[in-house]
Order: sequence, then structure tokens, then C-alpha cells
Amino acid sequence: MAKVNLSEVGKNLLKSADSGEKVELQSLWQDQPLVVFFLRRFGCQVCRWMAAEISKLEPDLRANGVLLVGVGPEELGLQEFKEGGFFKGCKHNLPHANMTLNMMPSGCEIRSGHIQAEARD
Repeated sequence: MAKVNLSEVGKNLLKSADSGEKVELQSLWQDQPLVVFFLRRFGCQVCRWMAAEISKLEPDLRANGVLLVGVGPEELGLQEFKEGGFFKGCKHNLPHANMTLNMMPSGCEIRSGHIQAEARD
């Protein structure tokens, strides 16, 4: 299993999808536990379905002092994603990330036909 250097990962700048403010990823976990949800693309139907599913956990996470943050690699599709209300946590994007974050398999890498069908509904 690969080791992750959180000090290096934490230096990546995130841009708030709401305010436009740029912050280091590590600043989000300084004062409280954090769940980071990485999206492949804001326009991806499977990513939207997964965002809606993980959002169901947000009230319980919040009640236990855990912040839920969604991170996407670009701004393409972000406005529609926000307007659709697919994600209930804080939304950020990585405008100038100096690394590739492959935390989730894409829908093409897993058997996801049933997920894609449900995401379209």
C-alpha cells in the first residue's frame, strides 16, 4: 500500500466554490476532523449520484463535528452542479493543483452500469 504524505497533499490550494477564497487543504483539518470527497468531474452523472449519496451522511457528520468537503479538479460543470443541489457539504475545486489526486475510480474503471442508470433517473 502506498504511503501518503499528508504534509505535501495538504499544501494544495483549494478554491471555494461559493466565495472564491483560496485555502490550503490542510487548513480544513486543523480544527476538526474532515472527510474529503473527490469528484472526477462536476458534470459526471456518476459523480453527481455519488455526491448525493454521500450527502446523506452530512447531518450525522456535522452532528459529530466532522466537516464534509467535496473537491473537483476544474470549474467546468460546477455552476450546474451547485444549482442541482447534488452535494450538501462545502464545495471546492483545485484550480492550480501541482499533483494528480486519483482517489476515486472513474465510472469507466468499475462495473457501474447500474449506477449510471440510477444516476440518470
